[in-house]
Amino acid sequence: MSATVLAGAAQLIAIKLWETPIPVVAVIGTTFIVNLRYVLMGAALRPWFRQLSPLKAYGSVFFTADENWALTMGKLKSGSRQGAYLLGSGLAIWSFWIIATVIGAIAGDVIGEPSQYGLDFVLTAVFIAIAVGLWDGKSSLLPWTTAFGVAVLSAQYLPGRWYILLGGVVGSLVGVIRFDG
Repeated sequence: MSATVLAGAAQLIAIKLWETPIPVVAVIGTTFIVNLRYVLMGAALRPWFRQLSPLKAYGSVFFTADENWALTMGKLKSGSRQGAYLLGSGLAIWSFWIIATVIGAIAGDVIGEPSQYGLDFVLTAVFIAIAVGLWDGKSSLLPWTTAFGVAVLSAQYLPGRWYILLGGVVGSLVGVIRFDG
């Protein structure tokens, strides 16, 4: 699964839902909803991928993760034309993901629970660092705070991971309305 599904959240959700018999509809439906954010990410990359062949564009998009998407967007917004940055960083993430999976499967009992080393905060720290890198200044404040507020409220009142999609969509809409209006 680590080699064919480069979506950590989808893998974690699938494993949490996995039981006998496998609730196929629940696993597919939940992972589909969580990964809808990739639609927004792909749409943001479209202006730079327009000149690529479908093979190059879709090949790069397969290796898209939240982290390398954000770093790639930063590079592209700064004027860089290195769209291959997404593919290269995605290959690095993919390789590390597979290696970490193998190490976890072989030595997980010896290594123990990641939280005992403080590693449970790593994902949060990565997303904070990404957010700081994507910050455009005061002009981003309204879409960001709207996305944050909708995500927090959605997490409180809706089951599952709907808050990810709702926060992203509403924040994006506020940004589009503000700049086009």
